[in-house]
Amino acid sequence: MEHGSQSGKQNAEPAGKYTMTPAELLDSWLEIDPDPVTRRAIEAERHRSEWVQAQFGSLLRFGTAGMRAPAGPGPARMNRVMVRIAARAVGAELIAAGFGSRGAVVGFDARPGSADMAFDAARLLAAMGIPTAIIDGPAPTPLLARQLLARSAGAGLMVTASHNPRDDNGLKVYWADGTQIRPPLDRRIEARMDLSSLPTGRELAARHDVESLDVRSVIAEYVGAAVRRPVFGADGQPVDPNDVPPIVYTALCGVGSQTLSHAFATAGLPPPIYVAHQRHPDGTFPGLPFPNPEEPGTLGDAMALAEDHDVNLVLANDPDADRLAVAVPDRDGAWHRLNGDELGVLLCDWLIGLHDDGRAAQPLVSASSVVSGRMVEALCAARGVAHHRTLTGFKWIMEPRLAHPGARWVFGYEEALGYSVTDAVLDKDGISAAVEFARLAGALAARGIGPLERLDELAAEVGLHVTGAASVRANTAVIAAAMASLRADPPRTIAEYPVTKITDWLGPDAPHLADLVELELAPTSAGSPDDDPETQVRICIRPSGTEPKAKIYLETVSPNPDDVRAERRRLQALLDAIAGAVSVWFEPA
Repeated sequence: MEHGSQSGKQNAEPAGKYTMTPAELLDSWLEIDPDPVTRRAIEAERHRSEWVQAQFGSLLRFGTAGMRAPAGPGPARMNRVMVRIAARAVGAELIAAGFGSRGAVVGFDARPGSADMAFDAARLLAAMGIPTAIIDGPAPTPLLARQLLARSAGAGLMVTASHNPRDDNGLKVYWADGTQIRPPLDRRIEARMDLSSLPTGRELAARHDVESLDVRSVIAEYVGAAVRRPVFGADGQPVDPNDVPPIVYTALCGVGSQTLSHAFATAGLPPPIYVAHQRHPDGTFPGLPFPNPEEPGTLGDAMALAEDHDVNLVLANDPDADRLAVAVPDRDGAWHRLNGDELGVLLCDWLIGLHDDGRAAQPLVSASSVVSGRMVEALCAARGVAHHRTLTGFKWIMEPRLAHPGARWVFGYEEALGYSVTDAVLDKDGISAAVEFARLAGALAARGIGPLERLDELAAEVGLHVTGAASVRANTAVIAAAMASLRADPPRTIAEYPVTKITDWLGPDAPHLADLVELELAPTSAGSPDDDPETQVRICIRPSGTEPKAKIYLETVSPNPDDVRAERRRLQALLDAIAGAVSVWFEPA
């Protein structure tokens, strides 16, 4: 795959390059739309010019992780016609690149309409002469990414909106190297998304022309490739499954349970206690405030079940099982959800230990996104592991794995709960990460400590890093205006602390090109005995690549803390104050 430097931003591009007006496009769309639900919506709303413009006046683009939008009619929303348009463009690019004979593989999650979209895509690709297979039931995204590698396919298409709001759907596209598409390839595919000739049902092959992959066989192949055995702890001894503490697990009404069950059994781990009403796939996500394990309240039922069973470890996957969330009791007995950076440091520490097997001649490589905390980077430096910081999104995080084929892949992560613990899948994978964390928890339990105590040990070794993230939901115009204002008139102080450095990642001196602004602060003020001149503060601000919200990432570093726990509390209070001051920039006037 060609590599580029520009990070795709999730949005809808004006469809003005097409000759039809939004109203004319609506008429053409209505003629060929196979979905009675979206057809009824068009008939009911076509008299409203604002609605027509919103649905038919722009075209979805590929963002950080594919294209995502609310389900609905038109090229600015996710629907069967839009997936056909995208699949046709992918097929044309696949053929042009000479990969058509390698075929394609298609998967889908449990959201309403995902199966129909996936079968449309598979049948369209097959009709183009591209041998195409489809996983025959709802499956985790890592299984689709694994099948792409296992079959040496030219492309993979996964119909999923991952952790997005319940009314959204989406499409992830993978290429022949096993990773999600990156610029300039994504832009070439977008250029082939032709609205002047909409694909009709006559352009689809028969279902029997598409190879059907039994989901149970796909799970077995994935587990055989992605789950390590046997596994040894830091002392070189095998991890005893009896040391693994009891675990409560929730799939958040997604597709992870069946695969995780097989993965735990293969790894010799005791089965978890399942949150029964969240165990089976249901794309309407009943009873969940939001299908994203990062959101407050989402793990409430899992925590309550853990308390009922006197369990101190909760694991959760997001609805397409490519993310992992973990909660443990803190020292006061309250539940602490490990943030993405804390979980990343723990997994990285564990995985470096697994790779420390005497094969020193083979270099080790890892990666994380630029908005993630830097403690993993410090840990890798201390342990002799080459670490790369990349743009946001796993299409970039896995790039160092491809660029260093002679090295052993140790770990990749982004703070939004995405982890790569094996290169059997060249994308984030919440299932294999859950297996490794369960083993890690067992190794720590054998030492008589838990994850939070291990974090304190690592802070004493490489410095205390406290990170946090905030997000502000707003329409794209408000976010764009706030980012423009930040660039045009950057603040001199934030929460009364002076801004010492500003890096605009759209500027000529940026390490990569991305819609990102990075600020550094000096958290010292005259007369305050609590300030520490060695404390470092970093803020990264960008529009989300998958949802209409601004994302704010914060990190404070205390290089040599005397009292780790007291210093952690001080730095957390500092972060909270800064996050509050920055969030108001994105509130509508």
